[in-house]
Amino acid sequence: MVKSFVFGVAVSLIAVFEGYDAVPTAEGVSNSIKRTVVYSALAILALDFVLTSFMFRGL
Repeated sequence: MVKSFVFGVAVSLIAVFEGYDAVPTAEGVSNSIKRTVVYSALAILALDFVLTSFMFRGL
């Protein structure tokens, strides 16, 4: 539950920031969507590593 909440918040914040910063043209929106997908995938990978290391630190 913790991971899904953190991932959801991270992806939402990335999407909001990229959408807010997008140029209001078809090309600008397309580039913003591409950046959102790439940054979200990288953020999920990084956050998964960090959260997993914290969750299994006590074992």
